[in-house]
Amino acid sequence: MKIALVDDDYIQRTKIADMLAQILLEKGYLYCTIDEFSSGEDFLRSYKQSLYDVVILDVFMDQMTGIEIARRIRGTDREIRLVFCTSSNEFAAESYEVNAQYYLCKPVTLESLSRMLGRLNPENIEQSRVLTLPDGYPVILRKILYTDYHNHVVTFYLKSKEIHRMRSSQSEAEQLLLSYPYFFSPIKGIILNFYETVKLTEDLFVMSDGKTIPVARRKLKEAQNAYTRFRFDKMRREVEC
Repeated sequence: MKIALVDDDYIQRTKIADMLAQILLEKGYLYCTIDEFSSGEDFLRSYKQSLYDVVILDVFMDQMTGIEIARRIRGTDREIRLVFCTSSNEFAAESYEVNAQYYLCKPVTLESLSRMLGRLNPENIEQSRVLTLPDGYPVILRKILYTDYHNHVVTFYLKSKEIHRMRSSQSEAEQLLLSYPYFFSPIKGIILNFYETVKLTEDLFVMSDGKTIPVARRKLKEAQNAYTRFRFDKMRREVEC
C-alpha cells in the first residue's frame, strides 16, 4: 500500500508517519510506503493517477487547503482513498463532496489511526489495485498470473484466462511490476505473481493454472528467500485479520 501524507506541520506529520509505520508493521504490511509532503503544492507536483492508494490531507494549511487538494485529485481519480485530518469538523460537508473515506480528528493517536486502517481495509486495497499499462489497458495487479517477453512484446496472462499483449521492453515491464513485493522474475523474460504461485519445487515455480516456470540457477537462493518471505508475511496478515 502506498500512502501520501500532506501536512505543513512537520512535528505532526512525522508523528503520524511514525505511528502509521508502526501499525502497518505490527499488522504484517511490511512493504507499505509513506511519502511525506509539507504542502499541497509540493504534493501536486509529484502526484499522478494511481501513484497512491491513500492520501491523508491536513485540512488547514498555509496555502492550499486539504479540501482544495482533494478536489484537484478527484478531477482525475475517483478510486483513491482520501482521509482528512483536522482539529475541527468545519469542513465535514466538503469532505462528503469529494467522497472522503475517513475523517481523522487531532490529536491523532495510535488507536484512531488503527481504526482508520480498519475502515480502509488495506487487504481490499491490495486486491483491487488497478495498474494502467503504457498502452492504456487497465489491469488489476492481483489478477496477473505471470508475464513473458518475446520479440519486443510483453504478454500478460490473467486469472480470467484473458491474454493481453503490449509492445514493450522487458525492462519496462519490470519497472511496472517489480516494485510490488509479490512480483518476481525467476528467469530472464518472465515475471510471476506470488499470489498465484502454488509451490516452489527445487527449481520450478508451479502456478495456479498448472504452468511451471523455471528458476535460473543463479537466482535459486533469491527465489527461495523471496517466496518464503512472501508466504510468511501473508500468513501474518491473515492471522491479524
